[in-house]
Amino acid sequence: MGAPRQRVAILKNWSLGEKTLALAFFTLGACFIAVGAHMFRVRPEPFGLPSILGCVAGAFAAFFLVLVTDYVFHHARLVFIPWFIFLIYFAFVQPHFGVGLGLALWFMLASQLRG
Repeated sequence: MGAPRQRVAILKNWSLGEKTLALAFFTLGACFIAVGAHMFRVRPEPFGLPSILGCVAGAFAAFFLVLVTDYVFHHARLVFIPWFIFLIYFAFVQPHFGVGLGLALWFMLASQLRG
């Protein structure tokens, strides 16, 4: 009876480990960037300097909204679910925000892993 419990404990520790969460955030950031890049590709407008500036502005907005998301996650768990759905929807609708959100997640992950 002890062996299955040990396996469950090992699996639980692995799934909540730092490396697993880092991989999940890296993958989530890559998905947001891929969705944003795809939306830029299907748009009829050319990709130029205004689009690059929009991605930079989207990254700054994403930094702020990720901080708000962290606060909501720790203080109002029921509100977190619709808030996170809103972020995902907005990343799919606005390609600037999708790319910016992916870059914000990557930058936050890199800053946490560095120090």
